[in-house]
Amino acid sequence: MKTLRSQLQNRHVREWISLLTLLGVSVFGVNYRYETHLLFTSLTGTEEHDPFDGTVMPIQESPRWTHLTDEQWDMSYQELPKSALGPIPEYRNDYLTFDSDDLVWGNAEHDIIRDTKITFSVAYGDNYEFDDSGEGSGTHPAVDIKVPENTPVYSIANGVVISAGTSSSFGKYIVVRHNGVPDPNFPGQTTTLDSSYSHLSDFFVTEGEEVAKGEVIGQVGDTGTATTYHLHFQLDTDDAPWHPYWPFTSAEASAAGYSFWEAVTAGVGEENMYRYTRNPLDFVQDHLDEDATLTDAPIVSTVESTATPEEEEPEEEETPTEEEVDSSVVSIDFSDLEISTPAFIMPGQNESIRITLLDEAGEVRKDADFEGSMTLTVSDESTAKLNRSSINAADFEDGVAELSLYADHEGEVTLTATVATRSYYSSTVYVIASIEPFAKFGVAHDGFFVPGKPESIQIQSQDLTGKPTPGFYGDGTIELDLVQGSGSFSKDKFTKKDLTTGIATVDFTSDSDENVIIRVTYGTKVTESSTLESQLFSDVSELHEFYTSVSYLFEKGTVQGYPDGSFKPDNTVSRVEALKFIFSGLDQGVNSGLTVSFSDTSNGEWYSDVLATAASNGVVQGYPDGSFKPTQGVNRVEFLKMIGTLGLEIDPVVEEDPYEDVNNLSWYAPFVAYAKEKNLFPISGDLFYPGDPMSRIEVAEVIYRMIVVEQNGGTPYTSLMQAN
Repeated sequence: MKTLRSQLQNRHVREWISLLTLLGVSVFGVNYRYETHLLFTSLTGTEEHDPFDGTVMPIQESPRWTHLTDEQWDMSYQELPKSALGPIPEYRNDYLTFDSDDLVWGNAEHDIIRDTKITFSVAYGDNYEFDDSGEGSGTHPAVDIKVPENTPVYSIANGVVISAGTSSSFGKYIVVRHNGVPDPNFPGQTTTLDSSYSHLSDFFVTEGEEVAKGEVIGQVGDTGTATTYHLHFQLDTDDAPWHPYWPFTSAEASAAGYSFWEAVTAGVGEENMYRYTRNPLDFVQDHLDEDATLTDAPIVSTVESTATPEEEEPEEEETPTEEEVDSSVVSIDFSDLEISTPAFIMPGQNESIRITLLDEAGEVRKDADFEGSMTLTVSDESTAKLNRSSINAADFEDGVAELSLYADHEGEVTLTATVATRSYYSSTVYVIASIEPFAKFGVAHDGFFVPGKPESIQIQSQDLTGKPTPGFYGDGTIELDLVQGSGSFSKDKFTKKDLTTGIATVDFTSDSDENVIIRVTYGTKVTESSTLESQLFSDVSELHEFYTSVSYLFEKGTVQGYPDGSFKPDNTVSRVEALKFIFSGLDQGVNSGLTVSFSDTSNGEWYSDVLATAASNGVVQGYPDGSFKPTQGVNRVEFLKMIGTLGLEIDPVVEEDPYEDVNNLSWYAPFVAYAKEKNLFPISGDLFYPGDPMSRIEVAEVIYRMIVVEQNGGTPYTSLMQAN
């Protein structure tokens, strides 16, 4: 916290708010595993409670962050003087998106905006870029509320506790069901919503207990995988598959080529988020009861049990495990589960689905048992539906349970079976309108490959129109080889069994950058694919507007790709990564043996020599508290300053604002003016967005343009110019 205060005092507004936000968010996604961290409610049906009569905020008081003293930053709720607390700010997206660079110190209204930004550290539908983007910029399905340890947490409305337990991700959490509340999406109608409160230090309610609006149900903590004290406050629809709900799985993030954090920023699962969650603070503030009575509960100062003296402290072995988070599912005694589905189904048809319980050897576990229910879901219910949404142990006969899948429309679906905290997935079921006669084979691909990286290829049995059809019934072998190029297939021989859906997928890995043509041979039938062209990265083709800069710097050795063959052009570049790119791209010498002297860096790291060289040359100076923040994203003006201090002749006097959002008196105005004069940034319009983080593709383009400008004697860059 000393670091944060130093930044505050030195008015590094964006860095201060961003870092505080980073500390304030839940980090359960870093090790998030959909298969092991699902939290299910243990009660079903419509629980009775007092009717809806308005809402209260889940947190009533928060610090006036901009007025805290040094000592008060680390105090708990009970230790803070009342004068340091005030009513929690209004949740306002226009405040959360207010440009931090435009905040003026000493302005009372701006202090409120700062306090709002800090308190609501991550907004609903926000991302983790910390760029003042606010709602709609990602898929964070809750609002993270940063407040001191042990701050009381209130039930937002009358309801029934349907879950109160512990998760390795959410820590201590509570889920409250609210029946008959106004539907946020359909004015005049009512619905059921489930509010959840996570990362608590303790809770004072039990499952099945009725709670009143304004009743203290717990207190803020940092349990689970939170890095600081805050409340993860969420509002789910009652039909969400689990509570608290998360809009994407780790598998879906990986399939899209993202880490957890990147997936949130990229908007993975956006449709799910808006389908199964609602903006929790919009709902609360829309129905706020200003005259509500708030109740009290004992406040515990540490994360200890709240058992009364008459109650025995539970033995350690009785503590719930991850597989026992949902008290309605206590144990399972099978090792694996298999979902057997048809390869395809036609609209209007029912097909049998078999769920088989397996032992460690993969054999049917005929006497398997488990307590509670197994939940069954379909990825797209508009395409197909199951006849049941849950089953229990009694539905299994000799280890096998049968269900029915009904198809509505053309498309594809996968099935998921979840029991305890484990989820199991079926292969894809294709819903097709008709089975057309087989006419020929075809090869489908995206047109490109990255040398040395597996590229997914489809071998298709096609009808006369070229569409895949399961109508291939031949008994021979289909073989793959290459007409052009070199490489290997994960499988190069197929039979009709592989083409039951009309599609067989195979990975091809090229060992050269020569273009590839694939041949499919079946008896006398021979088909050749269209040409697959080599490209540097799977996500930056030759059609990309900045391909020239990326390919040039790749050949130069300045930029590299990721192990999966991607470049990830939109990934944010850290401060030390920026230095590495600059020094390599602009051929700056790096001295070895220099000492890194920043408080948060050390010698022997991959960046030590370039950072020490940059510091000794005055390219970087660090922060007043002695830190450098090596992993923090570099913004546009920081990046320009790093370039500008490498011996460039930059006029320190700027007479006019270079852009509408760059004041000519700001410290970075000379660097921005120089960049505008030389056309270093790919910008059109009157705004520069000085605080925006630099992406990998932007860094490559600016460095490339800088190289071109230098090679042309300082002439401003144009697209007709190319680097030698």
